Amino acid sequence: MYRRNGASELAKLMFKNSADSEKLKRLLIDNYSEDSLAAYLHGEDPLSGRAAGFALRLIGTSKVIPALVEALKNRDRGIRYNAEYALWAIWSHSGDDAVDAMLEDGKNLLKNEAYQEAVEQFTSVIEEAPNFAEGYNQRAIAYFMLEEWSKAVRDCKQTISLNPDHFGAFAGMGHAYVRLGKIDDAIEAYKQALTINPSLIAIAEAILRLRNRTQDE
Repeated sequence: MYRRNGASELAKLMFKNSADSEKLKRLLIDNYSEDSLAAYLHGEDPLSGRAAGFALRLIGTSKVIPALVEALKNRDRGIRYNAEYALWAIWSHSGDDAVDAMLEDGKNLLKNEAYQEAVEQFTSVIEEAPNFAEGYNQRAIAYFMLEEWSKAVRDCKQTISLNPDHFGAFAGMGHAYVRLGKIDDAIEAYKQALTINPSLIAIAEAILRLRNRTQDE
């Protein structure tokens, strides 16, 4: 069993089965606990840490969110990257397959630039699962694309009230505040996003631009 060999075998398992995600999920579930994968994120071997982050992207649940949030500050860039995408994957799971399918349909509407239809779809998600933070976050994105900045801020705030670690919602709120001309509020929202996820280089650059702008004024 892979579990007997510990972290050193995790990367091998991931590499050998990378072409078949369903098989890989089964192997991970059979051989590794979420607790062990979370521990590998902070071990001495960066390769195992990266593999653990990718594994949690496939099979992680809300149980490992604190470990993944902590891993956003890891010194290894690969671990930080995989931890971030694991968080996005976990945040997109409501615990109800039907709701998750609705969310994915809404995301596809966003990709196709059908923003009003996306708002309606995410509203349906929220009605079905009012405590599912990602429904509000995705609707905030749709409102932002429709230039309905205040509604975007409102939904970002609701996202954060349900999921205080949601750096994406903080960043999105900052973007909306910029459009509303609320520069101090935008900087504060951006700072919150960076506190959670220091790898958001574009957000750090946005803070510098806004500070320079306010100084020039």
